[in-house]
Amino acid sequence: MSAVLISIDRDSVCMGDDVASHRVTLDVDPDRTLGSLLAQALREYRLASVGGEVSWIAEVSYGGYRRDEHGVVHAPVSHGLALLHVPYPDGETTIIPLSNHFLAMPLREMAGRAGGGAVTLDFRYLSEGARWRPEEFVARYA
Repeated sequence: MSAVLISIDRDSVCMGDDVASHRVTLDVDPDRTLGSLLAQALREYRLASVGGEVSWIAEVSYGGYRRDEHGVVHAPVSHGLALLHVPYPDGETTIIPLSNHFLAMPLREMAGRAGGGAVTLDFRYLSEGARWRPEEFVARYA
């Protein structure tokens, strides 16, 4: 199998950030893993932030919208890969892997699952991504 076509995209975070598309498309070695693609994306593509702590969910989606034999339309399939927390105003970004199974998956296999459809590494923005200690969470929501 020759190179696999993969898109990388992220949500817009505020007015003005949505003026231009954030999507890039790459020809990628099919023997690479989703985890190595995520690592490259974290090095090369800026995850925007506004004032305050935020989080991002990195997920892979594949396939396209499709209609089954009953006429029901199904959306592309998505799997969470990692949770990224960006502290504010300073501090170290942390990454929590959510699926070692998918992070270790060769892109060749992911492309096969897509059945000719698109494969996209998406970053979903969570504006209320501040960290809480367990006792703070329990006190607020108990």
